[in-house]
Amino acid sequence: MDRADLASAKHRNGFNCCQSVACVFADEVGIDESLLYKMGEGFGAGMGTTQGVCGALSGAAMLAGLVHSDGNTEKAGMTKARTTRIAGIMQKKFIEQAKALICKDIKTGNNGKAFTSCDECIRIAVRLVEEELGL
Repeated sequence: MDRADLASAKHRNGFNCCQSVACVFADEVGIDESLLYKMGEGFGAGMGTTQGVCGALSGAAMLAGLVHSDGNTEKAGMTKARTTRIAGIMQKKFIEQAKALICKDIKTGNNGKAFTSCDECIRIAVRLVEEELGL
């Protein structure tokens, strides 16, 4: 089973979209899955169920920070440019594939017909993490 399938299975088992994406990369980023689960808990249904930015993409952006940030709190921002550039690339590609960025827009699409399902948004985000972060 590939990571997209694993993430999809996590979503079916109650993980939100962010958690589903982030948790399948726990080993690669060296973070315990339960910590990633906790970190992603507030990003469900577009952050706090507000139907904002897609949680699957939020999970991908969290992973970008975990991969590229040096974690240096004394000289904050030294790695921020690279992390945000990659997060921006993922966002652009996500919009191209999911047809929207905002959860509400993705789910309502045109004339009430969803552009993309949550499952497919999760799969898109996982593929973007693999492609853009090399995981």
